[in-house]
Amino acid sequence: MTEDRNRFRLRKQVLTLLHVMFVLIAVAGISAMYLNANYGKGIKWIYNEAYEDSDSFCSQLQNDISKLFTYVGYRDMFETNGKLDMHKPIVVYTDGPGARKQTYTLDQIVRYAKTRGYYLDDNFMLTGSPISMEEDDDSDKELTIDYQAYNPEFINGDGIPVRMTKEDLALDILEHLGEYYSIYYNYVEKQTNLQFRIVYTTDQGTEKIYTNVPDKTKEEIMQSGKYLYVPGNSIKMESNLAVIPVDVASYLEIWNPGDNDRYYLAVAVDTSYPNTDSYSMEAAEYREARSNFITGMAGAAAGSAGALLTLVFLVILSGHVQEGSTDIRLFPLDEIYIEVFLPLWVAATAVALYVGRYVGNRLMSLFFEESQWLYWSKMINRLILYASIVFCSFSLIRRYKARTLWKTSVVRLALEASKDYIGHASYAVRTGLCYLMFVGISSAMICGILLMYVFREEKLSYRILFYICIAVFVGLNGWIYHQLFRKAVQRDRLDEAVSNIAKGDTSYQISVALLSGKEKDMGRHINNISTGLERALQEKVKSERLKADLITNVSHDIKTPLTSIINYVDLLKRERIQDPKIAAYLEVLDQKSQRLKTLTEDLVEASKASSGNMKLEVSDIDLVELVQQTNGEFEERFAMRKLELVCNVPDDILIIRADGRRLWRVLENLYTNAVKYAMEHSRVYADVVEQDGKAIFIIKNVSENPLNISPDEITERFVRGDVSRTTEGSGLGLSIAKSLIQLQKGVFQIMIDGDLFKAMVSFPIERVEHKVDKVLPDLESPGITLPSGKEKNSGETKQDSVQDCS
Repeated sequence: MTEDRNRFRLRKQVLTLLHVMFVLIAVAGISAMYLNANYGKGIKWIYNEAYEDSDSFCSQLQNDISKLFTYVGYRDMFETNGKLDMHKPIVVYTDGPGARKQTYTLDQIVRYAKTRGYYLDDNFMLTGSPISMEEDDDSDKELTIDYQAYNPEFINGDGIPVRMTKEDLALDILEHLGEYYSIYYNYVEKQTNLQFRIVYTTDQGTEKIYTNVPDKTKEEIMQSGKYLYVPGNSIKMESNLAVIPVDVASYLEIWNPGDNDRYYLAVAVDTSYPNTDSYSMEAAEYREARSNFITGMAGAAAGSAGALLTLVFLVILSGHVQEGSTDIRLFPLDEIYIEVFLPLWVAATAVALYVGRYVGNRLMSLFFEESQWLYWSKMINRLILYASIVFCSFSLIRRYKARTLWKTSVVRLALEASKDYIGHASYAVRTGLCYLMFVGISSAMICGILLMYVFREEKLSYRILFYICIAVFVGLNGWIYHQLFRKAVQRDRLDEAVSNIAKGDTSYQISVALLSGKEKDMGRHINNISTGLERALQEKVKSERLKADLITNVSHDIKTPLTSIINYVDLLKRERIQDPKIAAYLEVLDQKSQRLKTLTEDLVEASKASSGNMKLEVSDIDLVELVQQTNGEFEERFAMRKLELVCNVPDDILIIRADGRRLWRVLENLYTNAVKYAMEHSRVYADVVEQDGKAIFIIKNVSENPLNISPDEITERFVRGDVSRTTEGSGLGLSIAKSLIQLQKGVFQIMIDGDLFKAMVSFPIERVEHKVDKVLPDLESPGITLPSGKEKNSGETKQDSVQDCS
């Protein structure tokens, strides 16, 4: 185990060294490109531009052509017949007012300068220091210079005589002589890659030739490489140069000895560079710069790729003590609170930058040129920043892997300390606080962005910081919108859960994993409510099922002895007992046994209807006809109670979908209820109306007893409107009617207004048919089949149906 850890640690150390090496390679490559003379041209110059097309070549050629025309001027002034003439008069002067003009030859001036301690060095530059003057020396005597052969008008002066001492005159002449020697040596005497031929022809045909290749014609010069040909008889130049030097035509015209156009200039650079001169050296430097730039590009690319790759591997391995292990090792620095760690890191970075600047400035003066100091100062600062950022980032990465990034946070402690206050705050308070925080932060960021825009600078770092602030502001607003949208989605989920539960889906559970904050607590509460409702509903269903089973079983057990009682009572009645007292007892037994039979059947039917355990036989039913038949069925019973039945039905046939037998039972219960509880000598209204695509049956009457009960309560089991129970009934009639209507997808409503009792039964209309012959059947005639399946053949059957009503 220890050996594996050591190998793993060695692997991380090797990766760290490789990362440092790749970073240094990238820095070296970037430096090679940045410090290159061609930096700023991009990379196209590497394969699109040759030295002969570069700015340095054109600048060198421009400078050389200028010196060639300087040589043209100096040659006529210092030479005679093409050779330097030391005895040629060079200056005309007078040493006082009215004095005779005198001349100085070049030899006299040179010898005088030697006596004063001046000379020309190997580079033809004036040097030396003056020796002390004797008392009779006239070196400080001012002379009036009338003419300077070495100083043409195009170089200095407007021809006005000047006054200067003899020493100053000698120094001035030696400087120009040194310039002449330098041009002559570098462009005429010495072998050079620059070839030129300047020719002036007088009107008499005399040619004045200035050249360093007397054996070559202008055509041969123009074939040497990069060339320029400027004729005097044309405004057009011939050249294959990338940039034409300026003022060439002007120079030619200035030194034209005759007032004609018979002159030309042919200058060229032999691009094969057979001789060593400034062109060949710059060409070699250019090729070296190209090579260095390409090497720098390769180094920057390879170093950056290697640094990035090793950095990725270090991020993956950081914190792990062994390969494949999930244990994360934290250093003491990683256990400091992050809000304390970050300011300490910033302070340490500032100190490192200061020390780096202090030490780096001294090291740079030892290893780099002064022109590169600014670059290396910036590079050292950036390397220090990079190392500091990597150090901080790896600490954060280890915290993240160990899942202590949030734990080691003062913000977490503050949030936990204020959790009780926030948790008990209402939605309104929390929303208000969040909005105020958002407005404050947004206002501060907007003000900062506006200030940065007003006092903007052209520095790249400043512009980058400006756009970063804008990106942070946009990101913050986007994050706030995302949080609001997320909260809205969570509340929609809560609303959906409440809606589903309200619609009857008591088993609905909301996924609390998709919620957060107070919404998560609310989601748990909703799930608990759903669970409690579902449990209560299951218990209720179970209780109802047990009740139904109990009622069914008890009713079944009661039926057997009850049937025996009814049969034996019927047998006793057939014996025609003459004793009136015994006959009265038998009549009571008969009535009570029949009532007990009806109650038993009602209990079974009420139990089946409420539990939904009932098979329906749905078919097309004419509600109008069914009501009319029911009216005929109860006509006698209403008459016995001194009640007047008032019926209003439409002429059309209203077809509904229902179970005829169950619907007949509903109407039977409603009519029976009216017979029992309606006030005598009053009217009972039975109407059928068509409204909004529904067929509605309405029955209403005035109750004989006060209706001190609610409509919902009266449809409960074993609840009767006659609280004194002076009438017979089980209290199941309306409950059974409501359950049967609901099973058939109809609507059953009870309305009570004072003593007015009103019941409504409605079904969707399937279709409406018009009656052709409105003839009602005789309900009293034998053979009429009722929707309940009973036949009206005798009064006995009718009596049985009345007795079956609750």
